Amino acid sequence: MWSEDYNVSSLSLDMELTTFCNARCPQCSRTDEFNNLNKKEWLPLTQISISKFKKWLPPKDISHIRNFHFSGTYGDPGMCKDLDKIVAYIIDNSATTTISINTNGGMRNTDFWWDIGAKGQERVKIIFDIDGINQEMHEFYRRGVKLSKVLDNMSAVLQTPATVSVLTILFKHNEEYLEQIEDMCRNMGVEDFDSVEANNFRNGSIYKFNDEQGQELKLEQITRKDREQGLERLSRRIRDHRHAPSIEEYTKIDCLAVKEKNLKIHASGLVAPCCYLSTPLEMASKYQWQGFSSAHITTSGIDHDEINPLMKKYINNHQDLNLNYTRIKDIVHHSWFNNELQDSWGNLSTSCFGCKKVCGKV
Repeated sequence: MWSEDYNVSSLSLDMELTTFCNARCPQCSRTDEFNNLNKKEWLPLTQISISKFKKWLPPKDISHIRNFHFSGTYGDPGMCKDLDKIVAYIIDNSATTTISINTNGGMRNTDFWWDIGAKGQERVKIIFDIDGINQEMHEFYRRGVKLSKVLDNMSAVLQTPATVSVLTILFKHNEEYLEQIEDMCRNMGVEDFDSVEANNFRNGSIYKFNDEQGQELKLEQITRKDREQGLERLSRRIRDHRHAPSIEEYTKIDCLAVKEKNLKIHASGLVAPCCYLSTPLEMASKYQWQGFSSAHITTSGIDHDEINPLMKKYINNHQDLNLNYTRIKDIVHHSWFNNELQDSWGNLSTSCFGCKKVCGKV
């Protein structure tokens, strides 16, 4: 489990540095798709400063982390004002720790991104989100992001030893252009590509949203069978309306976070097993909402149902699992992470629904 990963310096941390974002992507977890693509009301705007990062993760802990992945579940790491300082701090305090950054790339300037690549050298990887071959195609989903600025910033990083990767989210409107997107980026020097079908089609193949002016628009799921990934993909798993019946067929839980030796850290400091459990655990822990429960942290899989006993124990002891109060070393050695969570996977009738839905196996 994660305690041993920490001990042998193989632990990876998926970390949210900020909840600020320059984009308004309709299917993003931070976006209120029915309120002109503004952020959801409950989400506070925050970011991790270099001083807080140092307090959370002093040098003696940095050396135990194999990789920091700065992700964009509720904000883009490029919007964190101290991102460059945090990268430099990690590089300066470990000879082996690597860093990966997932960004829409549409903020800052070329000097900022070049500096990160130059400082991190081969130990830094930056994944740019590019969803089209022109502005119209790119911004139909990646709203508020100028493709030309993304390409300029990516070009700057390509002038350094850092690794550059491109991630494309596929919908019906861009699935036929994937090869052209990759060719455009390959001509700039990119060699690493990934694509994933959009995974927020829980209720059908059409996703409606209200744009910035309140006009109703729709995203459509991919139609090409050769682009489908579904349950076969281990990361960014696609669990949509097509796979709902399989929930009843699960026979065991095979935790992907354990397999990838990875933990999720919110901008609030809360440490959770994965991104699927982190948000409902944070909402229930930080805000102590009376009667609140997301389907993911219940046993039944029904919103507002009784919270799973193991998840309730996490909520009641959340300060012990938060970097504002507890060292990462002590968190990964906590009995909740080290024993109780793993023990819960042995009984599908009482285990957490989120664990079954995301990591359940037939």
